[in-house]
Amino acid sequence: GEKKDTYATQVRVPEYFWYDPMNPEDWAGFRLQGGEYQAIAPEGDRLVSQSLGLSLTRWTGSFNGIEATWLRWADLRGNLLLTAEEQERQRADQEHQRADQERQRAESAELQVQQIVRNLLQSGMTAEQVAAATGLSSEQIDQWRTTQN
Repeated sequence: GEKKDTYATQVRVPEYFWYDPMNPEDWAGFRLQGGEYQAIAPEGDRLVSQSLGLSLTRWTGSFNGIEATWLRWADLRGNLLLTAEEQERQRADQEHQRADQERQRAESAELQVQQIVRNLLQSGMTAEQVAAATGLSSEQIDQWRTTQN
């Protein structure tokens, strides 16, 4: 009551939201119109902030190690905005995927080079000729030749 009136009359906050984490069903939003707050009608399970172009939604999960129902910002399509922790985890996952892809690419390239070396050796070229043609060392070619047999 009093806090909401102060926000409306003195601070003139365009939108006001409340949420009781002890009672996740107790949440509401208000938009300042004509100097008074008018209730924002929920759109499904979210309250839309026209000022921000975002919506508030209740989300059950772990935040800072506490499992509870939290308020989360989402875009207008309902996609949650990521917390800093989620952004870091997503970045780490993407980096891990890139590293895996690079490792797979390198393994594939090495297998291709090995096959080329084997083909050249089978065509009658000496290890020294294959080394000169490919830029590989004679030791690498000998190693691959022995693993071929």
